[in-house]
Formats: sequence, C-alpha cells, structure tokens
Amino acid sequence: MKYLLLIICVIVCGGCSLSDKGKAISVSDSDENDTVYESIPSHAYSITENEDWQVFLNDEAIEDSIEGLPPVKQVSLWAYNKNEKSAQKILLSHPHSRFKVTMEHSVKIALDSIPTISRVKILSWKGEPLKLLVEGCSDYRNVKSFIISEDSANAICLPTNRGLIGISEEDGLLIMQSYDYYEDGGRYNIIEAFDVKGIRVSSMNAKTRN
Repeated sequence: MKYLLLIICVIVCGGCSLSDKGKAISVSDSDENDTVYESIPSHAYSITENEDWQVFLNDEAIEDSIEGLPPVKQVSLWAYNKNEKSAQKILLSHPHSRFKVTMEHSVKIALDSIPTISRVKILSWKGEPLKLLVEGCSDYRNVKSFIISEDSANAICLPTNRGLIGISEEDGLLIMQSYDYYEDGGRYNIIEAFDVKGIRVSSMNAKTRN
C-alpha cells in the first residue's frame, strides 16, 4: 500500500504526463520521403512516438451511434520502426466485438477482439521490441485497456475500466484507475499498479464511506 501511494505521489508531483494524444500530423503531411511510409495509409495520423518507433492510427469506418452519443470508430493501428525504416500493420479494431472484462485479473484476448482505440502509449524501452498500451471506449462509459506486443497475436486485457493515470518512472508500472459501486448506490475510485505483463502489483480503493 505504501509503495502504491508513493508511486501516485510521484505522478501527481509531475513524474508522468499523458500527452500522447494524436498529433495533427498525417502520413501525407510528412516531410519524409514517401517511400518511408509507403505501407501506411496516407490519411493515418501519428498518435505517439519515441526514439525507436512512431505509431499511427487510421480511421477505417464509423459504426452507427446510439442516439445522442458519439459513434464508435473502427481504426487500424500501424507502427513505423525508425531504425529499420519499415512499417507494419498491428491490428484492425472491431467495434462490434463483445467480451466481458473481469475485474479479478488480466485475460488474454485475440487482437481482433479489441473494439476501438483512441489513445496509445509506448511501453517498451529503447532497443526493446515494441510493446504498447492501447485504450478505447466502445460502450460510452468504460475505458478498456490492452497491452500489445509486436510478436504476439494476442493482447492482454487489464481488469480496469477507467484507463491509465500514468507510468512510474523507475520501474515502468502502469498506474490504472477503475470505479466500483457502493452497495447503497454511488461510485468510488480504485487505483491499481500493474506490470507490463498485466500482473497486478498493488491496489487501493478510495472509499469515503462504508
């Protein structure tokens, strides 16, 4: 518990930020030679990058929306290896995919079971194979979070429902937020730490009443 609280304090004090939102840069706007991105759709947009990788999303289609709520996007996820100057398609999301997220432990799912993606964070360190955290909301309430490795056909679905808060600087733990309900109504927050294998390291609920 003390370990988790220390991690949260580091984040609140400026240790991490969630600035990896899509930039207004598309493949077609790039000053790079066109052959560098020849495999990536021309309207794909850069959503995050580091020294080794640049990651793109491409809007493929928009599924019908519930009246009064925004539609769910079908997107493809692409990665460009800056060192090898090569690109690869990682997955195509499926908005109609339905699976139950257990709040007890992480589970493996097929990549094509991910409904949608709106936020991406690179988890791998310099020189390591690509590992990503991708997140999206397909039911207009819960944020689903998945860990993806470039060499795997499966994703790890984390047992959380409100997404990433930040990443601890020293050991790369994912600090995730969830909510649950009091028995007599109303919600409370749950803050948890996971390693990049999806294993829960620590958990703390923020109940303000019994």
